[in-house]
Amino acid sequence: MKGIYYRDDIFFSKTNRFLPKIPNRTHFPPEQNRKIVMTLTNRKLPARDNSGRFCSSGAYRVDHACRLTAFTPASETRRVLRSALEQANRTLRETSEGEGVACAVIRASPGAGKSTLQRQLMAERAAAGQLEAFAFHVPTRDLAAEAAIEASEQGLLAQAIRGRSAPLPNGNGLMCAKADLVEQASRIGLSVREHFCETKDDSGSVRRCPHFDRCAFLEQFKSEATCHFLATAYLGLPNPGNVVPDLRVVDETFWRESLMISDIDVVAFKEARAFLTIFDGEMHMKLRAAAKHVVRCLEDGGPLSDLPYTEKDYAAFAQVEWKGQLTAKGILPDQDIFTQKSKLAVATQQYRSASRFAAVWNVLREARRAGLPGCERLRLLSTNKSEVIRVLLKRPLRHQEPMLILDSDADTEILKALGCDIRNEHQLTLRPNAHVVQVHDHQMSMNSLLNSKSNRDGCRMLIAKEVLRDRLDRNAGVLVGAPKSVVRAMFEDAGYDFGSMNKDEVTETMLTTKLHGARWLWFGSRSLGSNLYKDCASVIVLGRQELPVSALEDQGRALWGDTEGEPLNFVTPDVKGAQWLPYVEAQYEMADGSRMAVEVPCHPDPRIRRLQFQSRELATRQLVERLRLAHAPYRKRVILTCNIPIPGLPINELVSWEALVGCRVEAAISMSLVEQGEVAFDYKSIAAGAPTIFATVEAVSGYLKRNKLISSRIKSLKKLAKPFGGTLKIENCSLDARHAKMAFTIEDLLSQD
Repeated sequence: MKGIYYRDDIFFSKTNRFLPKIPNRTHFPPEQNRKIVMTLTNRKLPARDNSGRFCSSGAYRVDHACRLTAFTPASETRRVLRSALEQANRTLRETSEGEGVACAVIRASPGAGKSTLQRQLMAERAAAGQLEAFAFHVPTRDLAAEAAIEASEQGLLAQAIRGRSAPLPNGNGLMCAKADLVEQASRIGLSVREHFCETKDDSGSVRRCPHFDRCAFLEQFKSEATCHFLATAYLGLPNPGNVVPDLRVVDETFWRESLMISDIDVVAFKEARAFLTIFDGEMHMKLRAAAKHVVRCLEDGGPLSDLPYTEKDYAAFAQVEWKGQLTAKGILPDQDIFTQKSKLAVATQQYRSASRFAAVWNVLREARRAGLPGCERLRLLSTNKSEVIRVLLKRPLRHQEPMLILDSDADTEILKALGCDIRNEHQLTLRPNAHVVQVHDHQMSMNSLLNSKSNRDGCRMLIAKEVLRDRLDRNAGVLVGAPKSVVRAMFEDAGYDFGSMNKDEVTETMLTTKLHGARWLWFGSRSLGSNLYKDCASVIVLGRQELPVSALEDQGRALWGDTEGEPLNFVTPDVKGAQWLPYVEAQYEMADGSRMAVEVPCHPDPRIRRLQFQSRELATRQLVERLRLAHAPYRKRVILTCNIPIPGLPINELVSWEALVGCRVEAAISMSLVEQGEVAFDYKSIAAGAPTIFATVEAVSGYLKRNKLISSRIKSLKKLAKPFGGTLKIENCSLDARHAKMAFTIEDLLSQD
């Protein structure tokens, strides 16, 4: 394995950080390796070291070969992709009615060019006079604007749709003068156009919003555009401007927006329904009794199928609940904003109760109709304040037009659960032009980063060294990605005070500020589709995005709960209520063909495991691919600080966390060079240049006394700096690529010009 050198019972890196050698799944007992307290073979819970911290005994050799990724040759990419897109478009144009929404899926690597090529094909059809109306959905509003500009340059009549609550292009105000109200109305299913824009009253008179004639939102639909670019959120909303496309193109994932997870207060669910009249007395009593039965059954853990109610009873209960919904006829477009606001507030409150209570009865009705012994989409849980019934549902696809899905992460089983009728699908994977370094002995969860300053200190040391490496080489930039809460913690460690900022201001600060010499990004929609970071030379991913087990299972309940086939397999909580995932062997795809594996926590249900794979492994790959590795003009660096294997990223170096982070003094020198442009090699200067690594001069002195080898290196560097007056400036340094090694050392990177 490149960068790893064997010696008897241990293998080690050139930084002298020792790692356990574990060939063929044979593990050392604790007396031989104090950091391993239980073997992987029968482990059910995460291992802990002698300090009680979670750890991993790391990678080991296996006899069986890893399943290699079938990469499409770069020279064939455009031809193969164009053929796949042409076939998918043709299939959807010729589609006939079937079950669900007709869909074609192009599962191509990020950066393959699928979106650009699809727009080119649309432009070719437009030039031939064959183009119909298209709706092109992308993750964010900014990406929609970029895509519309590119489409216009290709000859399409394109328009980017800005939502009602979006800022005006000039930044002075919002697209809709009543943005907050219409957004609230839209959430509860009211027709925004009818109640806030334009409608006819009973006498036939047209009633319009006072801002109707100068509304920026409505104005954008007066263009002759045949291709509208919209944010993915519009998939769950009515067609804006009543523009109905012939085809929808969905770029990147969208399934999470289709899940509905609601909590109902148990006390409120059992209370009397104030909206019922005296004429509903008998039904009211029956409804309340049924509500109490449901709660008692959930508390006792008994099967809900034992409840003495029929499918017809549950349907009647749902119908009664909807009587509590206040009709919105009283909200008219030409009313003053205060009247609309007060009427909408009442309607919203009534709608929430009515819709959530009715959902409980509808879930029970469907389970009864299917003859199920239990009901997976309802569960009782306790919060800090009260008990709630959690209802887990999925929204049916709102639009029925054929859909072309351009998503490297598309999962057929998830799409089918949403109602997609997959008529055609293609797979295209490109080899990343990257040197990938991955930690093998740390899972680096979000909690371990948030709760451990020492872990964040290690991350800062790593970032400083990589930024210095980049400065001395291409000076193209380093991107750091992590969960958003971790990014915020790193900024706050550096002295940023977000207390007086709103959410948008915090986001803008973290996206636009270079911290420790690097740019920052986080998992989620921000790391989908964006080309903003394609010129960066390196990317460091701190930790991983790992949803709690209960959140994963809630997604699984919403998608597949109470459906035909095997019931979902949930993880049983321990006596303290914690849910521990079993560990499963996962192989690394090593660039040199070596056979290495590690055991990582995976959900035991194969369907819920699909969701975990989407939010964990594939989210990491999406963030890494912001560097557009497939078409990178040179080999870029990828550093993964979590040991979970990532598909499509062959590993060049598998290292320990300790070896990757390296020496504190080396990191302090790197930080001084990056942030101040120079470094002196006396204790006081080292501490002053990197206060987050060494708080005092004594800390530097004590560290060097304990590490004689590092102390001798400092003396060598002192001699190196002597011709420059004892202070080494970054312009006096260069990167000698011939001596680049697995782990950073100052001697490897710095040399006199």
